[in-house]
Amino acid sequence: MSEPITIRVWSDYVCPWCYVGYAEVQKLKKEYDVQVDWRPFYLRPETPPEGLPLPDYVREKMKDPNNPLKLRAQAAGLTLVMRDITPSTRRAHEATEYAREQGRLEPFHAALLRRYWSEGQDLWQWDTLRGAAQEAGLDPDEVQRVVEEGRYTKAVEDSIQEARTIGVNAVPTFVLGERFGLQGAQEYPVFQEAMRRLGATPRAQP
Repeated sequence: MSEPITIRVWSDYVCPWCYVGYAEVQKLKKEYDVQVDWRPFYLRPETPPEGLPLPDYVREKMKDPNNPLKLRAQAAGLTLVMRDITPSTRRAHEATEYAREQGRLEPFHAALLRRYWSEGQDLWQWDTLRGAAQEAGLDPDEVQRVVEEGRYTKAVEDSIQEARTIGVNAVPTFVLGERFGLQGAQEYPVFQEAMRRLGATPRAQP
């Protein structure tokens, strides 16, 4: 049996295209034998704890019913709750590193994306992070404690620096099998072609 193909994904929770990209990755997981490694990135690293206003140009784009983001989200069955303030994702990313260490990266990552984009929760608030932790099978008290201690601050900073070193400057960015890099939430056939070039064969359908 061949080894699963690793897909590394650099993303930020407040990036709407990262939510769309997450949906495409879920399709890949169903069709191919892959391991997904979610890596942190700060879309707006200057964001303070109280958040930053959503840029006017983004607000205007989202008013268009034919906005490509809206259409892709609808096609993927995703609900997008738009808001006026973009929260800091520092706590969310640091909590994610703890989840990774505990073997609960995937469910915690999924819970935070859904809570932010589909339910309109604030990623800076402990209620959001603790709720996602409980949902993912983690101890909410421990998650809050290790993040408040700053235990994973350096791990997140190092991962983001690694991303910049290899040329990641926008999210989502996907690296498939350490050979193919895709930037942006590409359409699913683009991912399928990359998998074909990697020699991956789809799972047998029941």
